[in-house]
Order: sequence, then structure tokens, then C-alpha cells
Amino acid sequence: MSNERQQTIRHEIISLLTNGPMTVREISQSVGIMEKDVYHHLTFIEKTLRRRKKRIDLEPYYCLDCGFKFNKRKTFKKPGKCPACRDGRIASAVFRIDS
Repeated sequence: MSNERQQTIRHEIISLLTNGPMTVREISQSVGIMEKDVYHHLTFIEKTLRRRKKRIDLEPYYCLDCGFKFNKRKTFKKPGKCPACRDGRIASAVFRIDS
């Protein structure tokens, strides 16, 4: 079987984010999982990294219409609509691992 993984999905995501910043879509395509699963894995990766004195750093989501930035967002999931202008066009956040 040539499709066997050399490491777990979470380890793959950690190594990708250590090498450079990526969006959820880029992580999804690199690892071969659905985007909604990436959000789930990021939550657990954050806990793992906290024990290693590292963290997931991100450039926040922002509204493409008015420019509102979602700086105080506590979850990794993409917001549905902008609270300022109610537009649904939200730019993706960019994730990376910062020590």
C-alpha cells in the first residue's frame, strides 16, 4: 500500500505550519482531508503545542467588504457573516506555529 501515512494527520499539520504560514484550504489539500476536519485538528494541536511552550499564531479573518478584522475570535472556524456590515464574504485566516 503506497497510500500509508508516515506520520499522523496532526503531526503532518504541525510540520506544515512550522515550515510556514498556511490557510485552512492549503492545509486541507496538503494533508488530504476536508476543510471542516482541519478546524477540528487545529483545536487539539493547540493543546499539544501549549505543553511544548508553543502556540498557533494566526492572521485573523477579515471582511472583504468593510475590512472588519475578527481579532478576538476564540475558535478557529470561519465566521459566517461580518458583524459590522452583515456581508458574508470573509477572507481566510492564515495559520502558523510560533514558539
